[in-house]
Amino acid sequence: MVMTLSACFICCPQDIKLHIMQTLLETEQSYVHSLETLVKSYMRPLKSPEYSHLCSDPGMVDVMFYKLPEILNCHENFLQQLQMRINHWHDTQKIGDIISASMAKQPVLDTYTAFTNNFNRAKELISKASTKPAFFKFLEERTKEHKERLNLDDLIIQPIQRIPRYELLLKELIDNTPEDHPDQESLQLALNTVKTLATAIDESKNKADLKVRDEQALRDLEGMIDGHVALVSPQRRFIRQYGVTEMQKGARKDRCVFLFSDLILCASVKRRSGGIRRPSISALSPATLPVEACKYKLAWKLPVEDVEIVKSPASTQQANQERDLGKLEEDLSILSRISGLTETLSSPHQGLDEVLKELTETVSKRLAEMQALPALPTALLSKVELTATTHEGIESFVLLFQGQEARQTFENDFAEAKKKLAARSKDHFPPVFLYPIPIMKTRSGMQFSCAAPSLGTMSNSLRDVWVCNSDGYVGQVCLLSLTPEPTVAFCISVCSARILCIAPVPGAQDMHSIRGRVHLRVPKIPLDTGQTRPLQFLGETTANGRCIMPVSNTLNQQASDIMPFDSDDSEDEDEVAMSPGSGMAPEIRLQVDDVPMEEASSEEDLERTSSSNNLEEMSSREDLEVLQPTMWLGTEDGCIHIYQCTDNIRTRKSRTKIRHPAAVQCILYLDNKVFVSLANGDLTVYRREPGHAWDTKNPLTVTLGSSTTPISKMVSVCSKLWCGCQNNILVVDPDTLNVEYQFSVSNDTQKTVHCIVSSGLGVWVSLQATAVVRLYHAGTYENLCDVDVTQTVYKMLAGSDAIIRQHKAACLRITALLICKELLWVGTSAGVVLTLPHPKITTATTSARDISIPNGSGQGHTGHVRFLTAVDIPSGKPPAPVQRKISEQVQDRTREIQPLEREQHQRRASATAAIVSNMMVISGGDGYEDFSATAPNEAAGKEDSTNHLLLWQV
Repeated sequence: MVMTLSACFICCPQDIKLHIMQTLLETEQSYVHSLETLVKSYMRPLKSPEYSHLCSDPGMVDVMFYKLPEILNCHENFLQQLQMRINHWHDTQKIGDIISASMAKQPVLDTYTAFTNNFNRAKELISKASTKPAFFKFLEERTKEHKERLNLDDLIIQPIQRIPRYELLLKELIDNTPEDHPDQESLQLALNTVKTLATAIDESKNKADLKVRDEQALRDLEGMIDGHVALVSPQRRFIRQYGVTEMQKGARKDRCVFLFSDLILCASVKRRSGGIRRPSISALSPATLPVEACKYKLAWKLPVEDVEIVKSPASTQQANQERDLGKLEEDLSILSRISGLTETLSSPHQGLDEVLKELTETVSKRLAEMQALPALPTALLSKVELTATTHEGIESFVLLFQGQEARQTFENDFAEAKKKLAARSKDHFPPVFLYPIPIMKTRSGMQFSCAAPSLGTMSNSLRDVWVCNSDGYVGQVCLLSLTPEPTVAFCISVCSARILCIAPVPGAQDMHSIRGRVHLRVPKIPLDTGQTRPLQFLGETTANGRCIMPVSNTLNQQASDIMPFDSDDSEDEDEVAMSPGSGMAPEIRLQVDDVPMEEASSEEDLERTSSSNNLEEMSSREDLEVLQPTMWLGTEDGCIHIYQCTDNIRTRKSRTKIRHPAAVQCILYLDNKVFVSLANGDLTVYRREPGHAWDTKNPLTVTLGSSTTPISKMVSVCSKLWCGCQNNILVVDPDTLNVEYQFSVSNDTQKTVHCIVSSGLGVWVSLQATAVVRLYHAGTYENLCDVDVTQTVYKMLAGSDAIIRQHKAACLRITALLICKELLWVGTSAGVVLTLPHPKITTATTSARDISIPNGSGQGHTGHVRFLTAVDIPSGKPPAPVQRKISEQVQDRTREIQPLEREQHQRRASATAAIVSNMMVISGGDGYEDFSATAPNEAAGKEDSTNHLLLWQV
């Protein structure tokens, strides 16, 4: 029998279970109404143009109401199911199953956890925005409109409170449901599900609260320690404080050591008027941090991972003594048990008793002698020597603790902190170094400037890497071919100026418009046969891998109009056949049927087309060229040289040469446009219609900077153009070329943006002549974190010559950035290449200061890292290890160029099996150096002036 809820109440007014169900339904309706109010009356209006002025940053609104739309969606669905069950209530109706199904979903847990973690941040932003009269007035109006006069604070706390209320209602339902009722089991399961959800949310909230307390403790310490110490970092935790005496050149100085999860800080105790106060040496937690304690002055600080404890002879001797005493005492205990067992023997055992007595006397005598040894001096037992890698090399610090117990506590805490740091770093798989490739200079003074991989063509998906270098007078391109192995195919001069930038540009994508304009001789096929074939590019499956296409000896008219020049190209040949990957343009024969064209065409057709064959071939060739990807090279003399990716640059000049009034600083392709930044502050944009060639005669130009503040770097970020202009970032709309937003990266106008890369919602920026890389949010433009690579570079240089190390440390700066497979690569002026995991950034991310410490690669350059680039290798066409070991090929190549050490050959051979990834990272720089070498290398310094390409597997 089915009845409605109201009818059931009339029949059974005393039914407690139905009353509980009614309470559940009413509270759920109220909760959903509150969520709707938050989304529809607060969030959406604040994001609308009418109220957009109330929040200076649109991203703030998303943070204030983070995950509320998702929570609303979950509970709207749950309310609908709940309403249906209660409206059709009967004696055996179940309710626990829909509660379990709704609350057990992983998205529900993730959503509530994310909301809880962000809750404090949301409250902080709301409080900050409420200080503005207009925003406060908006909140007051919304409060008056609410039927219960609930304000924003009352509403936004409800998701935190809702889950525990489910638990209370479910307990009441279980108590008022008979044991044999069909819903009893599902209600128990629902209660367990809700408990699990509530526990997970509470744990998440506790972690978030603990994180806030930890950060507050770090801020309190910052206020206690003079010396501009920046301690606040979400992943950093204060562990303990120790009173010590530091030995410095025979002198004793009172110090206080603060141990953090990733940092050791030593400070002197500042004296106060009215007497001397010694620092507290009690074990302190962030909750009991003595904010009113002594003031301190920074002496030194070191990363935990760079510090090692040197075991002193005294501590080693003490440990040995304690170990020996323990063993002797254990031996005595065993002998005593054996003696007791002999008493139970029924056979004669006089000889055994004598042996045991003699052995016991010997052990007892030895134990007495050990116990009689004089105790080691307290000073020796409380002494700790630390060694650390700094920019000065290996430094030592000697600390005297106030007793052996205090020293042991420090050593245990330090070892635990170091262990946790090591475990955290293991989460990131390090790139595998393959081998270096030396490039002999054809002219003195040649240095790398930039590099980029070419784009695969329609008939050949293999990609080469174009490496540019120059001596200031000549621009040269070296082609790194990846098949059958990574090898420099050739180096050729292409212009009389320094090449400053290079960018690959895809070919036209609109095949339909191309086909409409390409005239092909197609055999006549009756329409009713259904024999149709798409346009095909033949030659990839031939026995010798050749691709053939008739070549016209007429140059692209548009290119010749822009910059005519005499050419000694071998373009007058009628037909050229080259295998893919040879560096020369593959020739293509177009065909749409297996039947030869001449046989399928009638004599009349041939006569009609014979007069226009040349025009058709020329038109077909020009249209096919539009489909080919190109490489754009920007030079210091203001020219852009455009090549097809398949051009043989050894025998032909650029297809197009465009002059500009100033040096070409950067080239970027985005949304069928090519953006070119010039040294005079102009931004020039080249466009093309779908399926057509680039309109190089009618570019758009806007002035965003000046000759003293040009656009130095550009990158595409979320369909916007981020331009580095002096010490600022300009966010430009690529369609209107209007500057939508502008923010400063540094207060120092002399520090210009030098490198900028992006991935997802994260943008990494480094400034000229600095060793810090900054991470920004692509949506809110907030600075999420700053990473200083100095300490990691110092650590990598620890084994270098002292003079060289000091010189590199004095002028350390970041010279190149790259993001590949969510890993940030950093090139430095010291030649050290670093990697750093790129954090996952969402629209609500407000900080990324818990990022891991950079890792240094054991292989790098002797001088500057000039560029970093990455190239993907098609999975179906792996490099040489499929056919022949890379180590063998490297040995062949190095014998021809210059002999290298056997150790290098062995390293290359060990990397043979490692090339299984489809990504390869390449760095270019001055010389090659193995920073991981433990022994001096006789070959070190011999190739410092030789440019090297270093290859990694990612």
